[in-house]
Amino acid sequence: MSLRDCRARQSTSTTQRAFLHTTLRNLAVAAVVALLGTGQCFAEETVLKPITLSENALKTENIQFAEATFGTLSHMLPAMARVTPDTTHTVAIHPAGSGKVLSIAVLPGQSVHKGQALLEYQNHALHIARLQETQTRTALVAALAAQKEAADAYGRARALAGTTVSAGETLRRQAAWQQARENVAARQAEIGVLEHRFQEEYTSPTEEHATQDETSTLIAPFDGTVTSLTTAIAADVDPTLVLVTVSDTQHVWVISDVTPQDAALLAAGGTQQTVLPPPTQGASLPPLISRIETVDTVADPATGLVRVLSRVQNSNNSLRPGMVLNSLLQTTQTSKGLLIPAQAVQTLNNQAVVFVKTGTNIFTPTAVTVGQEENGQTLILSGLKAGDQIVTQGSIALKGMLVLSGMDAD
Repeated sequence: MSLRDCRARQSTSTTQRAFLHTTLRNLAVAAVVALLGTGQCFAEETVLKPITLSENALKTENIQFAEATFGTLSHMLPAMARVTPDTTHTVAIHPAGSGKVLSIAVLPGQSVHKGQALLEYQNHALHIARLQETQTRTALVAALAAQKEAADAYGRARALAGTTVSAGETLRRQAAWQQARENVAARQAEIGVLEHRFQEEYTSPTEEHATQDETSTLIAPFDGTVTSLTTAIAADVDPTLVLVTVSDTQHVWVISDVTPQDAALLAAGGTQQTVLPPPTQGASLPPLISRIETVDTVADPATGLVRVLSRVQNSNNSLRPGMVLNSLLQTTQTSKGLLIPAQAVQTLNNQAVVFVKTGTNIFTPTAVTVGQEENGQTLILSGLKAGDQIVTQGSIALKGMLVLSGMDAD
C-alpha cells in the first residue's frame, strides 16, 4: 500500500469517528431536552431526597401540617340546589271581606315585622256589619225602654190586683213584660254575634279593622319577607284571592333535583354541603352544612327527577328564595382507611407523593398509593401510617424545590 493510500484511509476513519461522536452527542442532548420537557428528573434517588428548611423558609412558604388519621370517606354527589321558602313558615294572606284596595305599604322582597301594615282596603262586608251593629244597638235601646215600660205596668197591676185591675189584666201585663225581656235578650245576642264577627272574622293575626269606618288592614303575622304581592291600588278583592305572601326567611329549604338512580344512593340524615356566594369578589365563605330531611319516593312527572330537601337556618339572610347554588350530597357509598387532606398529595415521576415531617424542619417525600378522593380528603391505601405529620399548605413549594434540585444535580 502506498503512503498516499494509507493517509487517505486514516483521514476517512477520523472523519467517520467525528461524525459518529457528533451524532451521539446530539442524541444525548435531545434525550435531556425531552426529559426536562416532561418534568422528569434523571435519577429517582435525587427526587426522593429529604428537604431541610430553615425557620425563615418555613414562615415564608407558610408550611402547615395535618395528621394522617383513620376515618370513613363518603362519596359526595354533586347537584344543583335551589333555595325556596319554607312552606311551613309561609302564610298566604286573604282579605276577610270584599272591596277595593286603598293603599299598599310594602314591595316584594321587603323585610317586615310582626304586626306591620301591608295594605289597606275598603271592606264592604265590614260596612254592612257596621250598619247592622248600628241598627241592632238602636233596636236594643228601644227594647230596653219597652222592657222598662212593661215592667212598670206589671208592677202597678200587681199593686192594684183585685181592686181596679183584674187578675186577667195582671197576667196580660206579666206576659208583655216577659216578651219585652225576651226581645232585649234577642237584641243583646245579635250584638254579641256582631262583636264576635269583629273580633274573629275581621280581626286575626293577618288582619285588623278600624273601630269606626269600614277600613281593614292586612298585617304581617310574623317577622319575615314579602315573597309575593298580587294586587294593586283600586283593584277589587274578595276572600278567595291571595293578596300578599309573607315567608319567615329565618328558615328556608334547599332543594336538589337528582336522577332516580342517584336518589337511590341518598338517605335522610346525610350531610349536604352548599357553596355560598362570596360577599365580595375574591372572597370566599365556608360551605353551608345541613342535613338531608327527605328524599322523595316519586319522581316529578314533568322532569323525571327526584326532589331532595334540606331545611337550613338563615338568620343572616344570606340565602334568598330563588337562588341556585352548587351542592354536594352525602351518599351511602363509603370507604374506610387512612385519610389526609387532598392538597397534601403531589405527583412526581407519575407517582403520588406526600411530604412527611421526619425531623426538625426535615421533610421526606414519600411515595403513596391513593384511593378515593372526596370533599377535600384523600384515602391513602399504602405508604403512610396513622399519626404521620403531612405537609398540606406548602407541599407544592416543596415539590418545586425537589424538581429544581434534581435539575441542578444533573
